[in-house]
Amino acid sequence: MKKSHVLLICAVLGWQLGTAQGVNFGITGGLLNTDAKIDISVFNFSLAELDAVNNTGFYIGVLVDIEAAPNFHIQPEITYGSAEDLSFIFVPIMMKYYVIPKLNLQLGPQFNFSSELGDIKQAIRDIEGVIGTNGDLDDVLNSTAIDLGFGAGFDFTKKLRAQARYALPLTDIYDGPLGGSLDIKNSSFQIGLAYMF
Repeated sequence: MKKSHVLLICAVLGWQLGTAQGVNFGITGGLLNTDAKIDISVFNFSLAELDAVNNTGFYIGVLVDIEAAPNFHIQPEITYGSAEDLSFIFVPIMMKYYVIPKLNLQLGPQFNFSSELGDIKQAIRDIEGVIGTNGDLDDVLNSTAIDLGFGAGFDFTKKLRAQARYALPLTDIYDGPLGGSLDIKNSSFQIGLAYMF
């Protein structure tokens, strides 16, 4: 099939989705806190857990709210987050359940893609320097991770909403020479506003 046909089909589907009832687009932004913990263990026995990074910054992005049922919505987002020397692209897909008309609870997977992990790299350099396993940190840090996000939201009006979400890490981002003894997991907390068009 020609590229022009594929583009035309995508444009028509996008237009239909955008004009469908129960589908709303919006922008979102607010406060981001990211917390990286390093767990050092030997033979699966934890020796120490270090709070390596705890940075605060901001996030901004776009979202789509899809009403699947009267009280059940699906809300995918794409946001950019920056906290000092860390930056991420977050792609959460939240399932929202309205417990009362304006208040919802949220749960779902969040995929995150790291574009800058400077502060985490420095913490690993300190540990590997002591142990003597210095290596290229770009080769040992995974740039993708999967989290479990959960939180709550409140609709002030049809257009203005607030939401708070915590993302619990499910995957380890370290894949270096200390892989069996060193785990690095990065959690995040977001609180902010969304404006729907």
